[in-house]
Amino acid sequence: MPSTVQKVNFDPVSDILQIWLRDLPLANPDIADPLNSVALVDGEWLTLDTNYKWVRVTDITSLASIAAIKSFPCFSERGRTDRLGMSQKKTTALFRGEYEFDTRIYDSAVGTAITTVMQPLKVRTIAIGPRNYSGLVGHGGSGDTDAVVGFVTKLPANNGGKLRFISGYRV
Repeated sequence: MPSTVQKVNFDPVSDILQIWLRDLPLANPDIADPLNSVALVDGEWLTLDTNYKWVRVTDITSLASIAAIKSFPCFSERGRTDRLGMSQKKTTALFRGEYEFDTRIYDSAVGTAITTVMQPLKVRTIAIGPRNYSGLVGHGGSGDTDAVVGFVTKLPANNGGKLRFISGYRV
């Protein structure tokens, strides 16, 4: 069952983690508008296009679109006015480093069910409520060729409905 989207969907577990943020323009500036029906929310996953701009990892118009290999979670809340006032609409993502976060942008039932601590995770298009997002789902293990982006550290049933995960290996 998917989680619910709220005002804050992506929370760090600790503020002492060393992370590198990257603040870059969006390839589609319309998704920075909080009134857009497919506005980008914190906790969705991004990748870089050939112009060094952020794009969603998956095509959210169809469920279960496969994620790109290199993906990074968005760390900028929907509708931030400092983002909307810039000529180039930008957003921030966790670019490098090891981190542990609680997220609401996941679906524990898509693909391989999320059931155990240290289970690998990947990114797919998921449905939460009436729309689709680029979020976390369970990885299928050794037979699954999709990139592992993190590992479960706390299950939603024991964490107020939020999935806790630690970042995966970054090249």
